[in-house]
Amino acid sequence: MFVIVAYDVTANSRRNKVAKVLKDYGERVNLSVFECDIKKPEALEKMKAKIQAIIKPKKDHIRYYTLCAECRAKTTVQGRGVVREPEPVKFA
Repeated sequence: MFVIVAYDVTANSRRNKVAKVLKDYGERVNLSVFECDIKKPEALEKMKAKIQAIIKPKKDHIRYYTLCAECRAKTTVQGRGVVREPEPVKFA
């Protein structure tokens, strides 16, 4: 599944920790936006749990947007940057 994660974290230390978690799951495409290609629903839940442990819910917020394959294919970029192609599925 393709998930866009946008965040607004008020403290630099927490913001940096959130970004570090997200780097394990995807690619930064804007200062506070990551595109994550999540292979299993459990991985998404694990990512969310890690972030939940970092943020202060009364001060910070995280938004997760899950895009279907059809919607993802309609992604466009204006200015610098490119639309990332999904990694091919590897069969063992």
